[in-house]
Amino acid sequence: MTLTINIWPLSLTCPLLFVAACSGGGGLSSPPQPVDQPVIVDVSENLAFETYVTNNTEFNRVHADKSLPGDAETLQQFDDSGPASPAGYRSIIELRDSIYKGDVRVEVIAQVPENGDGVATRLLRLTADQAPLEQVPGTTGRYFLRGDNFAWVTIDDGPLLSGSSSKGLESLVLDFDKGQADINLRTGVAGLSVVRTEIDVKGLPFDVRNGAFGGPMTVTVHDPDSPAIYAITGTLRGNVGGTPVYTDSTHGLSASGLYTAIGTSSGSEIRVDGAFAGIDPNALP
Repeated sequence: MTLTINIWPLSLTCPLLFVAACSGGGGLSSPPQPVDQPVIVDVSENLAFETYVTNNTEFNRVHADKSLPGDAETLQQFDDSGPASPAGYRSIIELRDSIYKGDVRVEVIAQVPENGDGVATRLLRLTADQAPLEQVPGTTGRYFLRGDNFAWVTIDDGPLLSGSSSKGLESLVLDFDKGQADINLRTGVAGLSVVRTEIDVKGLPFDVRNGAFGGPMTVTVHDPDSPAIYAITGTLRGNVGGTPVYTDSTHGLSASGLYTAIGTSSGSEIRVDGAFAGIDPNALP
């Protein structure tokens, strides 16, 4: 069994919570005054993803199942101990262990040509596992992260287009005082990355107790075969982990997550799925 993350389904626009104190005794009461304490913002449940704590590692997981009924046997092979990728399928994400140090694990299982360059033709499963957030009393201020971004796009009934960038998580800003996260994600056209995408959203709810953040967003997609630029709405869900403590001018926080969007723009049906991971920019090569 898995243990569900304690994230209560509240509105994404819930007000900030303060503890107020009033004067006692007779006469007029003084107006409520906020107490200097961390703001607690709950991240609502997101039906686009499963979110839970894994049994074996106790990492916080964001999971998206894109498989068909006939894919069960294939996926089971990836879940076995010491799995060998079945022919025509593989995990297409390889994060740099020297950078993320085991605190971030992103897995994207996809169907790929057996004799090709490994570019995905169909997604089966996306998973982002994040080490727990260390609670350090007195944590305050803003923390900045950068890192990897991966996107897969379909336009109408066309092929699955891959976009990626090792610097595609251009900015993730975590505000521990406001309980908010700002995120900017991009992919460009270079090498095996054939589609340009962008997400730029501010003020996402960020739960400073367990590191969960996310909410609605808009993703823009540049059609590689025409001047068309599409914009569709979707949702993003991530987790922050590690420690905010600084060592050699570098904090120990990291983050990862998934996003998805589907809709019609300029008469075309667009679908986007993606994954991201990031750390302190000073830890990047």
